[in-house]
Amino acid sequence: MPIGITTDVCATLAGAVVGVLIGSKLPEYIKTALNNILGMAAITMGIVLIMRQNTLSAVVLSVILGCIIGEVIHLEGLVNKGVTNVVESLLKGTNADEAFLIQVSAVVILFCFGGTGWYGALNEGLTGDGSILITKSILDCVTAMIFGSLLGKIVPLLCIPQAIVYTCLFLVSGLVQPFITPEMIADFSAAGGIITLCAGLRLTGIKRDIKVLNLLPALILVFFVSAGWRAVMG
Repeated sequence: MPIGITTDVCATLAGAVVGVLIGSKLPEYIKTALNNILGMAAITMGIVLIMRQNTLSAVVLSVILGCIIGEVIHLEGLVNKGVTNVVESLLKGTNADEAFLIQVSAVVILFCFGGTGWYGALNEGLTGDGSILITKSILDCVTAMIFGSLLGKIVPLLCIPQAIVYTCLFLVSGLVQPFITPEMIADFSAAGGIITLCAGLRLTGIKRDIKVLNLLPALILVFFVSAGWRAVMG
C-alpha cells in the first residue's frame, strides 16, 4: 500500500477543496508568505536528502548528464506543451481564456511532474519509505488551497492525474527493486535531493530560471552511474 502517494493525493484534494470554498478571501500577502515558506521547506528537504549520498561524485555526474539530456531534448518544454494541449482539449467549448489555460497547465505540471514528487514515488516503490511524499503532502495541500482559490473547481480534479502518474512510477520502481543496491538507493536519494533543492530555489524566486523538469533524467541515470562508479573506483 503506497502510504506516501495516498497521503499526498488526499492532501492535494483536501487543500484544493478548501481553496475553492474560501475563494478569493485569502489575502495576497498570505499567499506570498506561504509560497516563500513552502520554497524554504523544499530547500531544507533537498539538503537532508543530499546528505544521504554514498558517492557524491557519481551523484553530481548523474545530475550533470541528466541536465544535458533534458536541455538537449527540451524536456520541460515538451512536458509544458503536452500538458497544455491536453488541458485545452478537456476545456474545449468552455469560456476558459488563454491565461486560465496556462495557469491550469502550470498547476498540472506542478502536482504531476515535479521533481520531488517523482523522486518520492520512485523512492517509495524502491524502499517502501513514503516519508518524502508525506512531507510533500503538506506543501501540496497549501499550494492546492492557493490555486483552488484562484482557479476554482477544476483544481480538485487534478488529484486524478497526480494519482495515476505517481502510481505508475511506484509500480515501475517496484519491478526493478531486486536489481537495486543500498548504495544506488543512497545516491538516488541525493540526486532527488538536488532536484528538490532546485525546486525550492525556483519556488522562492531565488533562481527562477532553473528548469527543474530538465533534471529528471538524472533520477534514472544515477543508478547506472552509481553502479559504474563503484565498479571502476571500488
